Amino acid sequence: MDPKDLKKFQDYIWQKNKDRGFAEESAERKMLMLTEEVGELAKAIRGHIGMGFSESTSKNEVEEEIADVLIITLGLASKLKIDVVAALLRKEAKNEKRTWS
Repeated sequence: MDPKDLKKFQDYIWQKNKDRGFAEESAERKMLMLTEEVGELAKAIRGHIGMGFSESTSKNEVEEEIADVLIITLGLASKLKIDVVAALLRKEAKNEKRTWS
């Protein structure tokens, strides 16, 4: 994958934040929304693997929750002026030096 593609997608998501009126939301508000979406993802996965207390969850519902988490994460990164590609590359370089058991 070309890292430039992720940067373009981050830019696209930030433009959508602007278009939809979410660009002015604080980082704290975006973090709360991200936490909520991660909870929804956990619930969807629980339902998908049969651990839920209600009806099962389809793969499509899990995919949508994963997409929501990514959309909000990219918006939060943009709000904080973080280049996600650069951050991922730095982190992966650090991970390469770690010992994994």
